[in-house]
Amino acid sequence: MHTHHVVTVRARAVVALLSQSTLAAAARVSAVSERTLRRWMADDEDFKLELAEARQAAFQAGMSRVQALAATAVDTLATLMAQETDPRVRLGAARTVAELAIDPYDADTILRRLDEIESHQC
Repeated sequence: MHTHHVVTVRARAVVALLSQSTLAAAARVSAVSERTLRRWMADDEDFKLELAEARQAAFQAGMSRVQALAATAVDTLATLMAQETDPRVRLGAARTVAELAIDPYDADTILRRLDEIESHQC
């Protein structure tokens, strides 16, 4: 088998293992048998390293995306806390900000107070 072809097949297998929810689906998508995938994942140190590195890269990409969206999430919470918003929506947004921003001891005190306010609104 041509070396380039083997690299391409293995790379396709790595992508399939990361993107599919089952080994069977990964085998189908990558055109590599489940038995071969299992063998590579158990015994092939190079393949295991490639898979681990790809998983780490995918995780880092996901975390970068979450961090980029965090600013938008905070802007959304700020908008929801505006005066013209329904008081229950404002309270929910304020609760979320408090949960995210305040240390656990202070958050308990504030969240208890928010619970009291909420119970009077209903």
